[in-house]
Amino acid sequence: MHWTILIRSHPDASGNPVLQGLRMAAAAVADEIVVSVFLAEGAASLALHSENPGARWRVHHDLIAEVQELGAEMHAIGLEWLHTTENRALIPGIKMASMKTLVRQMKLSDQVITL
Repeated sequence: MHWTILIRSHPDASGNPVLQGLRMAAAAVADEIVVSVFLAEGAASLALHSENPGARWRVHHDLIAEVQELGAEMHAIGLEWLHTTENRALIPGIKMASMKTLVRQMKLSDQVITL
């Protein structure tokens, strides 16, 4: 079984859908479900390494690291400009992806969840 979780919400959105999506990914991987997480739109900024993240961002980054350690693939969409900016790098283990990659992955998945 394979899940694709697309997280588009801003990290500060009410109800904290980003945290919900990351927790869902961790639980699915723990249940031996193969999971691909895509951070896009508002959530794409979470893929960027930050020297001094706030408390909420630190929680998100810690959970991203846990999800990666459990074996989920993490992708960021919409950061094509990143190579033109100095001192901005992706968190280790997060891969750049395109919409084409996302669509292909969604077609292969048994479950697609969008938050």
